[in-house]
Amino acid sequence: MALSCTAMAADAPAKKPWKEGWNRKQVKVFAYACTDGLVEPAARDYHAAAMRDGVTIHKPFPEQAFRDSAFPMCLCIAERVAETWTLAEVETRGLKRTQPMIDAALNGGRCKPDGLLGDILKQRQEKK
Repeated sequence: MALSCTAMAADAPAKKPWKEGWNRKQVKVFAYACTDGLVEPAARDYHAAAMRDGVTIHKPFPEQAFRDSAFPMCLCIAERVAETWTLAEVETRGLKRTQPMIDAALNGGRCKPDGLLGDILKQRQEKK
């Protein structure tokens, strides 16, 4: 039994329109900046953990796999931000108020990551 694309699209939640100033390019810029902001501390933590464990020769940080798993999460968060605030509001008031969206994603809520980042977060939860 095959479902038509129309039937599947009808089941998908409707996206809210983006606020003033946002376009596809701006959303992607936000998503790439978000991804870049996650890569540096993750690589630093990876190397610090290896040093703590006494590993002097270790595998390089899997940056591309990490980026590939972080970007969809960041794109989802960027779309949420674009649905919630105008671009001018984000630019003038900063990104502090986006932190609850980021925290929700990292804790398994809306926009939760899959792939390597998702696996890392699952492992952290299991250790708690």
